Amino acid sequence: MASESVLDKKLSLKDLVSSEALSHMAREFAELHNIGIRIFDEEGQNLADATTDSGEFCSAVFAIPSGRQACSSAVSRLTNGPLLPDENTSPLLPEIPSPTPPLAFSCHTGLRYLLLPISIDGDVLGRIVFGPFLPEQLAHRHSDKEFHLDGDLAQLTKLFGKIETASEPKLLRILLHFSSILRLLISSGQRAFFASSMHVETTLEHARELENQNHKLLQMNEQLRELDRLKSSFLATVSHELRTPLTSILGYSEMLSDGLAGPMNMEQSEYVATILERSQSLLGLISSMLDITQIEAGKVHMNFEPISLGELVRVSLASVRPWVAKKKIMLTAHLPADSNAVGDKERLKQVLINLLTNAIKFTLPQGKISVVLTEKEYQSELKAPGYRLWVEDTGIGIPKDQLDNVFRSFFQVDSSSTREFGGTGLGLAIVKGFVEGHGGVVRVLSDSNQGSRFTLVLPAVPPHEEMEIPPPVSISSLSERF
Repeated sequence: MASESVLDKKLSLKDLVSSEALSHMAREFAELHNIGIRIFDEEGQNLADATTDSGEFCSAVFAIPSGRQACSSAVSRLTNGPLLPDENTSPLLPEIPSPTPPLAFSCHTGLRYLLLPISIDGDVLGRIVFGPFLPEQLAHRHSDKEFHLDGDLAQLTKLFGKIETASEPKLLRILLHFSSILRLLISSGQRAFFASSMHVETTLEHARELENQNHKLLQMNEQLRELDRLKSSFLATVSHELRTPLTSILGYSEMLSDGLAGPMNMEQSEYVATILERSQSLLGLISSMLDITQIEAGKVHMNFEPISLGELVRVSLASVRPWVAKKKIMLTAHLPADSNAVGDKERLKQVLINLLTNAIKFTLPQGKISVVLTEKEYQSELKAPGYRLWVEDTGIGIPKDQLDNVFRSFFQVDSSSTREFGGTGLGLAIVKGFVEGHGGVVRVLSDSNQGSRFTLVLPAVPPHEEMEIPPPVSISSLSERF
């Protein structure tokens, strides 16, 4: 439910002028004109009270039991009574039509008060009460005043004599002057109140809009997370189901290639070799999809054990030598004598093979690929001892504006349907996931037609027995550089 606007809210005197300002103004006028001034809000609450010597007389009358009831009735009329003429009040300016004219009120002691409503834009916010005072035209009638009270008559008469005798028309002008100054003060307060209130309302409205937008974003994020979960589950299920028939295809293809089903002619052997090669490529694709879905789901378990990084590099190089020889690429390796570490042997081997096959794919014939593993030393990125391993090629390179994207899932620098180099776009995302699973970091340095260098910084010992692999950033494109 929307809150009430400040434009529709009925304002109170306290909203527009502070009690301190009202009290100061009332005291100044009371001291200047020797007349008591009180300001009440619409509910009868006293906001300002400046009394004079007449207050002693009123207090003495109120202390007398017989005067207390009459005084209470007078106070009630002054603070909460109607601002219209009645049997106890009379309008002071009857010739000027006004819905709320200034009024004169006479109490039981013969003293008088002047009442003037405080209004703005037709709304009555409170009232000003001047007095008590003794009108000049009545002063001679009260020289021998008898109060018909059971108190000390001499004391009452003495206090009564201190009360200011004033001309009612003169006090009315003072009252109207006081009222005009007060209206200016209220008008200024009204502008400031509206300005601040509208600012607050605008801020709150913006906050409500932001809250609604944040709520919608949270719902959208939740939907995206659910869609991502369903996507990962779908990929994992499909990949798993594809591996079973593919394994059979590979098995029977190998049997045919080995001649276990009988001799084949040259053409048949070529067909079977093609089937075997394509099946192995498809198996690699399915394995990559399974790996990436496991990384995204946080279900990858690292089996840390003592390993030799140098030996791991040599095994990986042996796996890719047939492809290197086919493209006539020069492959070199620089390995230290001692490279003992702790890590997941199979995951790191997959990382190296992914980087090597990536380099082979994008390096033109007669090109060069070098693999370098440094000695164990302090690595500033890890703040711990470790190794640096890089795979550098002289291939087609990567545009600098695409370097931040190469580790995204399903990303391809050349995303056109006619691109020269195929791939699923998962290899580098898997590399990043497995390296970070060891507590390491991976970097790339490249530019178009300048080759590429992928650098791994691996700790000699992972910081934890179990490492959480952050999920790779995915994009909608279903093509990737690797």
